[in-house]
Amino acid sequence: MAGGMLTKQADFQTAKFLNDVNDVAAGGVIVSVPAGAPSPSVSQTQPGDKIVLDDITAVALSDTAVGTLFGGIYMYVGTLSSAAANPARGSAAFYRAADIPSAVTNLYQVTSDAQPTTTLPTLLAGVFINAITKGNFGWIQIGGIASCLFDSTVSAATVGGMVTARGIAGVAATVASTFDVGAAVVTPGSVAIANAQIAGMFGVAIVLPVVSTVTAVLIQRNPFVRI
Repeated sequence: MAGGMLTKQADFQTAKFLNDVNDVAAGGVIVSVPAGAPSPSVSQTQPGDKIVLDDITAVALSDTAVGTLFGGIYMYVGTLSSAAANPARGSAAFYRAADIPSAVTNLYQVTSDAQPTTTLPTLLAGVFINAITKGNFGWIQIGGIASCLFDSTVSAATVGGMVTARGIAGVAATVASTFDVGAAVVTPGSVAIANAQIAGMFGVAIVLPVVSTVTAVLIQRNPFVRI
């Protein structure tokens, strides 16, 4: 893959296209090698594995019936089976605070429910690139140009506007785990809201956002907020 791997030399793909992956088990299958046999050149994908794709490779790995991927950084994750919202293309993926520290369980697990709360959705992990069955494994995007689903209303649809998880500054999401753009500039003294906007920023709109539509966003959140 152009751009190369961040964690291993080759990747085991369980579907032809990256945005079709919806694995019941981590890595899709259990890979085992008979005793004495040489190790395969492709190793099983594990939650937390990341890949870097350029635009050409991203398009080649896109099921265009689902959507077109752009150059960026993608991470393989597990999803929370008990989440209320279903992971959908363009919706935000969140970490739960309890799952962020290194542990032997729930490694690199994300949820489609806003975290830590619907009014303070700041524990952003990335954006889902396809619908994943809750409890299954798949890929999210954490860097580059991503396709983000905007809520049924937004604060101010502008090119270059700050894109945040909906819920920042107390504006509740009509559709769960969607994004807002152009949240009003806070007035001096509104420190709590200002801090929330900074913590909940995901990127900037590079085309005019359209409500209830998946629209291109340049991710400016640190893609390595968790290694």
